[in-house]
Amino acid sequence: MADEQIPEDVDAAIDQSLGDSAPKKRSRRRKDPSYKVVGDSKIPVSKATGKVWKSRVSQSMKHTEGVRESWSEAIRYYENDQLNHRQGQENASGNTLGNQRLNKNITETENVVFANVTTMVPALYARNPEAEFTANIESRRDVATTLERLVNVLGSRRSSPGINLKPKAKRCVVTTLLTNRSWMKIGWTPKQESSEQALEDLAKLAKQLEKAKTSKEIVRIEGELMALEESIDILRPSGPFAKVKSPFDILVDPNAKEIDLSDANWLMERDMLPTEFILARYARKTKGNEYKSIYQPTHVMKATLEGDDAVDNQENFSIFSNDKEETAKSFGFSSEEAFEKAKMTEVYFVWDRVTRRVLLFNSKDWTWPIWVWDDPLQLDTFFPYFPLTFFESPNGPLTKGEVSYYLDQQDGINEITDEKRRARKWARRNIFFNTNVMSQDDATAILNGDDGTARGLNVSPEMKLQDAIGSIVPPSMQFEKLFDKEDLYRAIDRISSVGTVMRGEQFKTNTNKAAVQVNSQAANMRVDEKADQIEDWIGQIYWGVAQLCLMNMDKSMVQQLIGEEVVWENMSSEEISQMSQRVVGGSTKKPTSAAKKEEALEFGQVLGQFVNAAPGPVLKVMLQVMEKAFDEVTMREEDWEELQQALEQQMGGGPEQQAPQQPQPAATPSIASASPEQIQELLMVL
Repeated sequence: MADEQIPEDVDAAIDQSLGDSAPKKRSRRRKDPSYKVVGDSKIPVSKATGKVWKSRVSQSMKHTEGVRESWSEAIRYYENDQLNHRQGQENASGNTLGNQRLNKNITETENVVFANVTTMVPALYARNPEAEFTANIESRRDVATTLERLVNVLGSRRSSPGINLKPKAKRCVVTTLLTNRSWMKIGWTPKQESSEQALEDLAKLAKQLEKAKTSKEIVRIEGELMALEESIDILRPSGPFAKVKSPFDILVDPNAKEIDLSDANWLMERDMLPTEFILARYARKTKGNEYKSIYQPTHVMKATLEGDDAVDNQENFSIFSNDKEETAKSFGFSSEEAFEKAKMTEVYFVWDRVTRRVLLFNSKDWTWPIWVWDDPLQLDTFFPYFPLTFFESPNGPLTKGEVSYYLDQQDGINEITDEKRRARKWARRNIFFNTNVMSQDDATAILNGDDGTARGLNVSPEMKLQDAIGSIVPPSMQFEKLFDKEDLYRAIDRISSVGTVMRGEQFKTNTNKAAVQVNSQAANMRVDEKADQIEDWIGQIYWGVAQLCLMNMDKSMVQQLIGEEVVWENMSSEEISQMSQRVVGGSTKKPTSAAKKEEALEFGQVLGQFVNAAPGPVLKVMLQVMEKAFDEVTMREEDWEELQQALEQQMGGGPEQQAPQQPQPAATPSIASASPEQIQELLMVL
């Protein structure tokens, strides 16, 4: 009997999706279907689906509970400035809170966490790396070359359709240094869902409204205008996009053991979307002019944001309980329109790798999904999220940041710094005098400073004047060795990879050159390891963007971005698998650095040993190496020809001395007779 009931439920779901166009059938009592058809492709979803994903949210939150606390603490230390203990006064120091008494207050701090992170970022990510693509078959190699140029342009381009990767990647590097986890999300906005298309539709509706003749037509157009205006402010331009996602907003399958998501069955992204946008995008109005939806606002953005609170974070939202008594004024809004615009809905995008579907849920109502997509991007990894980490854990990908391992040393440095400030204040203000030889008035007159007159003090001849009045520091200052911060700095350096070299400090005077070189190499090794992780991560992002471009970008857009002469064709995900990618090693470093220049010169010396065998190719390679290392030099083809002719003339050769008729050893260009030292000298001149 159960098998006979299933076709009836399917018919009911189909009738529900067809609405008034469904054929009329004899009505009879039946149970509600156990699934719902949602989305453009009418994807059936089980009623139990929402309960499953809601339980997985709780499971993931519990799994990451302790780690999330350490992430928050590391970020709190990074953002800890010196404003909490300052009181601004005109014509006075801002740090006026006194520590004359023994208490727990700390009124002088040193933020080593902030200093280390901001020092590491430029060392790790100075510029966008360069992607290189290759094709496994000969017919795709020209497309791979075009794709390589296209992706490198998109990565550095700020305006649409560029993804402006550098500032976003730097944010991820900062987050990873603090939490050892950050995420970059990529995607593609189709033309029909983009802000450009919305503006075109808005212009068309405006013209239709001008020509409308009946009131019914005017009401219809105004309804479409309202729905379009409600959603247009959150739309993006068409093309690829990249977004930084906080590690707090990404929930990963707890059973996954690899940070690259290769063994993860699902991933969830938490987001806050305007409720009006969700209603305009996914809901439908009934005859009573009410939205027919299964979701509701969960939060309301604060009416006023003071100071640094104007940042998109959870603290800027008040919980919305959907209580009728909660009006606009109770949330600080002067009008109902502003109140409606401020309503936000907390949603979860569920990326289910097993079914290759994406489900959108309201965090307050998991009964049915708001919408369902069937593998919208068609990426080879399915997930459009790319994690960045700097070190691994034997227990899996869930780790704390390196900052969490030296917070105690940070506290110790601040304790020493504050105690020294107390000593300064005590020495400056904790004044005493000998009442046996000096009166209160005499002591006060001395402390008030110079008044231009001589002062007589009744002091016995055998007593020094300094013994009559003086100051005292805290008793703790007698243990001077306990207030040496050098050991704390060294402990932090061992964890953070930021040593004396990167901080720009000078070595001790007795440090020999060999020791300096060893220290520099050790620091560079740690930095190179992290830079290698970043380059691999950027390579994965570039490859994801490349796939989206191959599947969705038309040839005219490619020509507009990189030039007229391009070889381009759109491919399916199966055809794209015939290509591969890599990122040039060391390409995130600044090419003008002294290290890169030194490496280029050393490589030029090695190539100079082979210049006699093949002068032309060797010299060309050497110049290409120099061009990469010295970005002030750009070698064009005509520059290369001019340089080669100048070299031949300078070494005693030239076109008039060559013998094109009878090939003989003497006819070889005179550059071949140049010694490696001569070649090196010419390159140094460059």
